[in-house]
Amino acid sequence: MSNQYDSKRSFSSENENSSSKKNKTPESIELSDDETNNNDEIGELQIKRSHHRKNINKDWFSTYTWLESEEKNQETLIFCKLCRNANGTSKFSKGTNVFRIDKIKKHSNTNEHKETELISLNSNQNESNRDNTEQSDEKKTIISLIMSNYFSSKHNISLNVYSDLCKLVSLQTGNNVSDKISTLKPASLEKLSNPKSKYGSHKNPIAACDFLDSIASVIKNSLFEELNSSPYWSVMIDEANSIDGNKHLAIVGKYITNNMPIMRYLGLINLESTDSENIYNKIKLFCISNEISYQNVIHFGSDGASNMTGYKSGVAARFKKMMNPFISSNHCVSHRLHLAGEDASDEVIYFQKYEKTLQALYGYFSRSHKRQNILKLMQVINYFPNY
Repeated sequence: MSNQYDSKRSFSSENENSSSKKNKTPESIELSDDETNNNDEIGELQIKRSHHRKNINKDWFSTYTWLESEEKNQETLIFCKLCRNANGTSKFSKGTNVFRIDKIKKHSNTNEHKETELISLNSNQNESNRDNTEQSDEKKTIISLIMSNYFSSKHNISLNVYSDLCKLVSLQTGNNVSDKISTLKPASLEKLSNPKSKYGSHKNPIAACDFLDSIASVIKNSLFEELNSSPYWSVMIDEANSIDGNKHLAIVGKYITNNMPIMRYLGLINLESTDSENIYNKIKLFCISNEISYQNVIHFGSDGASNMTGYKSGVAARFKKMMNPFISSNHCVSHRLHLAGEDASDEVIYFQKYEKTLQALYGYFSRSHKRQNILKLMQVINYFPNY
């Protein structure tokens, strides 16, 4: 009896509880400040995660060089130029308006992007190799032209034959001329080129003059650097007249390098007049323009003319007054020997007759072109008796 009673009681209590739960209204629960703040932070995080970015971060383009943007139907899109050029099928190859860094990183790890990136890398390497090969060939060509130009100037060959000399070098290079026997290629008619292309080939006299200026500037810079490295140096000058009657002044310097005396030709100056003031100003201007330390000059040499060695206003006196009072000066030994020989010949009758004979022979042949041809024929007969 008790068990039945208990079971009925429990059953009825469960029904009452269930019915009370159904009819019971929910009670309001008060939350603390910490709990409300936590809930607010969770809500903000959810809002940030679902936020759609409207602007593109410009730093992405520097980090991912393959990324580009475009305007399409008044909408900004980002795309991968490598995949687009390769006609890829991914979203980034067509363009997307989802501006998220995780999507960009995900695309960079796809197989499609890796393959296109590898193809682009190989093509860039091939282009760079091709460019390097072309540059090396052009460099070799320019070097050969400069060597031809230097050879011409070294052996006093006119620049009028510079173009023909360049053609000779090109012919030898094209036929691989060496000690072994080689068969020359047949001559081919070249196409007529635009006159402007001659300047681009650097095989004309104008380009040869430019090459000479470049070579001379390099030699001059190295020469003047070597001269300035010497603690002191000496200068020797001499006047000369050209065929057209213009006056020039040759400058030679002597200095010490590695405890060895070295003499070098420094340059040639045009002179308007041969007075001592003009010569001194020209030498000073020459040193200043070429950044030569003219204050270190300790010796001056000349031909002994009055405008050079004058006691009061000569060039040597101006050097001592303006530059260094301890500068020494002397008369060139070669010029003194020439004057000594000329004075000695005046005292010997044989040399007097000899000089008159030479002057007469020169006057006889110089006044007639026919006599000059006869003189050349006589020279050939003397050199080649069996000719």
